[in-house]
Amino acid sequence: MISTKTLETGRTLLRKGLKSLGIAAIAMMLSGLTSCESVLGPNVSGLNIYQPSTLRLIKGESIQTRDGIYAPQTDEVWHSDARYRRLEREFYHGSGNK
Repeated sequence: MISTKTLETGRTLLRKGLKSLGIAAIAMMLSGLTSCESVLGPNVSGLNIYQPSTLRLIKGESIQTRDGIYAPQTDEVWHSDARYRRLEREFYHGSGNK
């Protein structure tokens, strides 16, 4: 037979264990919530992501490129890839198709 003192001791240990488990669960939730607020975005200050949508070159003015010096024979307009694709879509699917 189990004595009542043993049952009370078991209940007390169970309560302490559940209390510790509850405190640990609350601490983990608070830690998770506060860590979400402290997350910083990537540092983009050092990135050079600017690209003009168009580049207009004047006839005869030399331009230094990665592959050497380029001197356009006529006035030229160069489009960025994104702008070129947009213009191409407008031409084939828009008003340029009439």
